[in-house]
Amino acid sequence: MGVTAHKRPRLEIITLGAPRIELGGRPISFDTRKATALLIYLAVTDRPHRRETIAALLWPERDEEHARGALRRTLSVIRTGLGPDRLHADSDTLGLDRDQLRVDVTELRRALAEERHIDAVRSYGGEFLAGFALRDAPAFDEWQAAESERLRSDLSGALAKLVAKHEAAGAPERALPYARRWLELDALHEPAHRALMRLHALAGDRAAALRQYRECAALLDRELGVAPHPETRALERAIREGTSAPSAIRQSRPADEALGDVHTLHGDYVRAIASYEAALAGADDDARGALEHKLADVHHRRGDWQRAAEHYRAARDAARDDAARARVCADWSLASHRSSDPARAARLARESLELAEKAKDARALAQAHNILGVLTGDVRHLRRSVEIATTLPDPSVRIAALNNLALALGRDGQAERAIPLTEEALALCARLGDRHREAALHNNLADLLKAAGRQSESMRHLKRAVALFAEIGAPQELEPEVWKLVEW
Repeated sequence: MGVTAHKRPRLEIITLGAPRIELGGRPISFDTRKATALLIYLAVTDRPHRRETIAALLWPERDEEHARGALRRTLSVIRTGLGPDRLHADSDTLGLDRDQLRVDVTELRRALAEERHIDAVRSYGGEFLAGFALRDAPAFDEWQAAESERLRSDLSGALAKLVAKHEAAGAPERALPYARRWLELDALHEPAHRALMRLHALAGDRAAALRQYRECAALLDRELGVAPHPETRALERAIREGTSAPSAIRQSRPADEALGDVHTLHGDYVRAIASYEAALAGADDDARGALEHKLADVHHRRGDWQRAAEHYRAARDAARDDAARARVCADWSLASHRSSDPARAARLARESLELAEKAKDARALAQAHNILGVLTGDVRHLRRSVEIATTLPDPSVRIAALNNLALALGRDGQAERAIPLTEEALALCARLGDRHREAALHNNLADLLKAAGRQSESMRHLKRAVALFAEIGAPQELEPEVWKLVEW
């Protein structure tokens, strides 16, 4: 009689809702929350990480030697609970063996990739790591919050597609539960309110559709002090007057674009591109230029210069006025500079300034002076960019101008003058939520502090940069380019 091979027990990691770890169907717990956090981080990110990255993520206040010691002890705790062969560890990197491993987040994302939207919605069991937190690891808490927001966005997108599918099929009764759950994710999300209005109207319940509008208007007024979006008001008027309502297909473009904006801030560039491309597919001529520009900027961040140039060219061609063309040219000039095409960079920078001056557009002027300062090293352009950007409501241009002026001063040996500018840019960027540029600013600040002889402060910002950079982009896709973001 042959010997039956021993089947390895399955390791299951549940992160949607309160976190649970099961081995062969048996609950596993560790005597330290850091062990749970480390196991979940390796499972959800689904790739190996450098030991120094993990140490900075979970023990940021300890020096390198003590952080690595804590990491070794935590790995020992995990091996004791799961067995010695679940972790892949060498002197530099850590990873998790994927054999006989099930992670609910991975299953949800696989369902989304395969467009099994019902399965994805069913697998969302609650908020990511509900009730779980680490007291002394703010970088992990920020990763957890960003991952939670990504997953909520994924769920929102799946629900929106299910609503659109059943609405297009003329089956409002099947779409309504998904629309209600979509609204539960964010009670202020007007596309979900509009979906419910359309579905009630399609089902013949005009009173319910108008009631949904009143609830939306009251909530927006109470929470934000604003009126509903013109699209929402137009839909209410069409329903009230009995005329044809705006189509769901046209309503989907703003939702896709908004998702793209969120993914870009989080550094989830693959999803950002997919969202912007979906928005572009349903866009009219007036919207195409801005969407092409956003797509170009995402490819720029990833270091995909050819695709960035293609979309910048399309954005410039589709731009409706000189101000929009000036802003496109400024960003395209920087991409050309970073891809080692100085002649095109200089030509586009000059074109940007000429168009901005012609249009008398403050944002375009700030961007044009910013790129000219980067290309020429002339701090007068950079100071002018900061001066103009200070008057703008959107802080992103000011962040760029402050950063680039600080870099110029640092290269001139004026680190102490540069540090406050970078700190101001970092504070603005953290409030904006742009994780990639926040990581770059921590890295730049670390260099300036080191030049000023402030070694301990420099190391703290460098560790923060490492932890943030590890979460940007997609595994094994243009990762070296992530680290090259210094000026923008």
